[in-house]
Formats: sequence, C-alpha cells, structure tokens
Amino acid sequence: MLDLGYEENRMLFYNTGEVSEEVWDILLYQHLSSTAVADKRALMEAHKEGDYETKQMLHEKHYQYTSARLLEHIDDFIDQLDTLGAKAEETGANGYDEHPRLPLIMKHNTFVKETFVRVREMYFAGY
Repeated sequence: MLDLGYEENRMLFYNTGEVSEEVWDILLYQHLSSTAVADKRALMEAHKEGDYETKQMLHEKHYQYTSARLLEHIDDFIDQLDTLGAKAEETGANGYDEHPRLPLIMKHNTFVKETFVRVREMYFAGY
C-alpha cells in the first residue's frame, strides 16, 4: 500500500456494491509483485505519472487474477463475520452483561457483511 502511496482508510467497499479504485490498485500490485515484475514496474510508473490508460490496460490484462483475490477476500471476511455472529449468539443475553457493546458490534458486523454481500453480488453474481 505504501509503495502506491495509499493509506488503509482509502481501502473502501461502498454500500452500493462498488469497490474503490485504490482497492483494485492494491490487488493488482499484490498480484504483479509475485508474477509479473515488468508489469509491476509499468504500474508503478503509470501510477506516479497519473497515466490512467496504462493502469486501466494493466487492470484489464490481469482482471481474472485480481478479481479472484477480491472474491477470496470477500468470502473469507463474510465467513469470519458469520463465525463471530454465531459466537455472539451462543453467549446470548449473558454475553451482553459481560460485553455491553456487543449489540452495537453485532449491528456494525451486520452492516459490514451486507456491504460485502453487495460487492459480491455486483462483481460475482454468477459465483
């Protein structure tokens, strides 16, 4: 992330189902770092120069790999949220006494899961 000058607060998944350009750039950068050094250099140069066309060409060229990384991230995150939700339900009302913010955390996790599900539906409707 730092190589591209991005900070974590720019890694956004929107409740519309869209994903920020920065997320796609990071996924592409991660993929190229382990597979295509020349394309990684081209990405870095295009990023520094503001060359949107070259970046877009690289995104299109490697889309099957970056989209697979995104899908894996989404599915893993949804699984983690489901596991946490099940654990919270197991504690029931007793858990609220011990963890008074649990209802708020559960609402937040539901919102995050719904956002990830929308992203999944937008980009991977047939999977």
